[in-house]
Amino acid sequence: MDTEKLADIHCHVLPGMDDGSPDTAVSLGMLRRQAEQGIGTVCCTSHYYASREKIDAFCRRREEALNSLRPVLTRDLPRLLPAAETAFFSGISECPDLDRLCIQGTCTLLLEMPFSIWNDFQVEEVAALVLDRGFRVVLAHPERFCGFKGNRERIRQLEQLPVALQVNAGALLSWRTRRLAVELLREARFPLMASDCHNLTHRVPNLQEGRRTAAQKLGAGFLTRLDRNAETLLQPAVCAANP
Repeated sequence: MDTEKLADIHCHVLPGMDDGSPDTAVSLGMLRRQAEQGIGTVCCTSHYYASREKIDAFCRRREEALNSLRPVLTRDLPRLLPAAETAFFSGISECPDLDRLCIQGTCTLLLEMPFSIWNDFQVEEVAALVLDRGFRVVLAHPERFCGFKGNRERIRQLEQLPVALQVNAGALLSWRTRRLAVELLREARFPLMASDCHNLTHRVPNLQEGRRTAAQKLGAGFLTRLDRNAETLLQPAVCAANP
């Protein structure tokens, strides 16, 4: 991937969708910072919770949020790809419209696992998404789940499918989480990094800062690996037929 056209595959930049950007002004500020960091593609991964909303309603809200931004977008800003950060839910592997939550034009699904100890059933559901449905599953910020007993081993299991691991850049920038973040990236078969940015104050666009730390800890060549993985996940693809 051209270093001047980096992809940030996990961003809460759409205004008013979730706990991310509250309005158009903040969204534009976030996009400008991303452009300054050489980011050419931003995946708009607003939170999706099946317990709160139907997929159709979520997609309508997402389109409205995108439409509110389009009139003020300029050519120097990153292109926006509709997507979602989908929270795991029981029955997800049989959800017929799940492809609508993928990064637009791809089979790449950003999945947020439960903030708890994962069980066999949940791991089997993720396996079904990959093996039976053909989704390219990306586990969002796995570093947040490693404190739960057994989840580190579950992550290793899921990687054998394979499943990509998307570590947050911020995890590399804090001494509390840097060691774990580096270990996850080093051990991952398919490592990724994203900003998971939410605003312009405490969860800001910081992908380039995280990349600098990754290069220091894992070598400059590791960035090429990250970029190639992101590029692969943004390739056009069609998911398997609905169950």
